[in-house]
Amino acid sequence: MTTTEEITSAPYDDFTGTELDTDKWMFLEYPMPDGSTHVCAEPNAEVVVGDGTFSIRIEQFENHDHVVQIIDNPKHLVFTTEAFDVPETGEIRFSVTMAAEGLNATAYDYRDGFAAFNVLDLQGGWVFDLAATSDRIFAIHERLPFPGVVTPFTHCIDAPLSGLTVEPGAEHRYSVTLDREARSVVWEVDGKGVYWVDDAEVPGQVQVGFGVFTLHPVQDSGSVSLRGQGLAARWRDLTIEMPSSA
Repeated sequence: MTTTEEITSAPYDDFTGTELDTDKWMFLEYPMPDGSTHVCAEPNAEVVVGDGTFSIRIEQFENHDHVVQIIDNPKHLVFTTEAFDVPETGEIRFSVTMAAEGLNATAYDYRDGFAAFNVLDLQGGWVFDLAATSDRIFAIHERLPFPGVVTPFTHCIDAPLSGLTVEPGAEHRYSVTLDREARSVVWEVDGKGVYWVDDAEVPGQVQVGFGVFTLHPVQDSGSVSLRGQGLAARWRDLTIEMPSSA
């Protein structure tokens, strides 16, 4: 983030209520071929809002889809009702404090379940996430297979020499910085760069989300993402920073 301009920083939600503010947050939903709607929400999730924190505990995943990969992946996902403009010049940085702990998950296999801080373009399908499990922290760069997208992809990137200490339930500060003019995206954890992309396609608007995901490929026989595992996660201190002139 530039130091030559005044920076404005604003919290999006202070999570002081007892329930998630539906004026600020909504669940990701997918329309289904039969006319129904698939809601990315775990039916037995224990959700707690208050004291500045949004937390969730899912003892055992149940949400899944037997056919469509991008519907099977998100077990529980809320995102902002507000879309944030990415300035044409200067940077915009989205940050949150996040913690995660796998429940009955396979050690070191993030595909079993991870918590994510999502920065996503729901129009063009661009995704810039940071993710955590009990024992791993990684960046996600993704292009969802939306209509018109020729080459969708999902890349999960480790930074083994970052020096980050990863423990179950430990908090870290996660940040994603977008710069349209420079065509760059930077993923940081505790101020350390864990991934960056130059010559990136940076969207004009993004939304922010908190989610729990699996990443097991859907098989011909259907979803294999439900293995008796779950996840606990929490998020707090969500801020958006940008030059005040933007």
